[in-house]
This record gives sequence, C-alpha cells and structure tokens, in this order.
Amino acid sequence: MTKSTINILLESKQRAEAELAKLSKQDRATLEKSWDVEHAYYSSSLEGSKIDRKEFDKLAKDIK
Repeated sequence: MTKSTINILLESKQRAEAELAKLSKQDRATLEKSWDVEHAYYSSSLEGSKIDRKEFDKLAKDIK
C-alpha cells in the first residue's frame, strides 16, 4: 500500500468512528445487530448455505 492509500484509510476510519460516537446506545446496538446479520449471511453463503437472502432476513428478525 502506498502512503496516500494508508492515509485515506486512516482518515476514513476516523470519520467513521466520529459518526458512530454520535449514535445513541440503542441506535448503535441496532446498527451492530444489522452488521452481525450481514456477516452471518455472507459467512453462511461462503460456506455453501442454500438459504436465500429473504429467508435469512426473516430468520434474523426472529432473533432481534
């Protein structure tokens, strides 16, 4: 990676952290749950799961 690429990544990270810090605890928890669902969906897809996105979202709502 070039120095400018690293600087861009660091600046993006800092902006993201600043925006996340503005969220309420409940909003942050909701966002993190949606990230967890996204991660679980893509992980299961990579592992060969045959569950489609709509069914996965339905299952995710059941655990929220």
